[in-house]
Amino acid sequence: MTYYLTEEQIIYLNAFLIRTYSPNEDVGVKEAALLNSAVNRPKQSAFGRDAYPTIFKKAAALFQSLSQNHPFFNANKRTAFAALEAFLEKNGYTLSVETQEEIDFTVEIADQENKIDINEISIWIKHQSNRI
Repeated sequence: MTYYLTEEQIIYLNAFLIRTYSPNEDVGVKEAALLNSAVNRPKQSAFGRDAYPTIFKKAAALFQSLSQNHPFFNANKRTAFAALEAFLEKNGYTLSVETQEEIDFTVEIADQENKIDINEISIWIKHQSNRI
């Protein structure tokens, strides 16, 4: 069974990150519909089949949507990566990646002009993941 993050959990992550690392920034959801879309994207199915059939593709869908949709006033990229880590951990995986690589990859995904597809993202996540 797959464990999915809720909107409330992701909002908490965003608030925690801002209060911890950039307390002068505004906290909160800027576009609730974009957050809802990002949270529900990994759950999508068509004709009885998961649109994202593996944990890594589900994780990639969540990560890509949060980093590109910008549902929060601030810390969208940080929140996207933290949500990726939380999603994987809840589903039995941990990421093993250096901080600079984490930053570079997240910035690259957030830049929609790079056109990195979900399969490439899921492959990167899979290669950086270890079973808990």
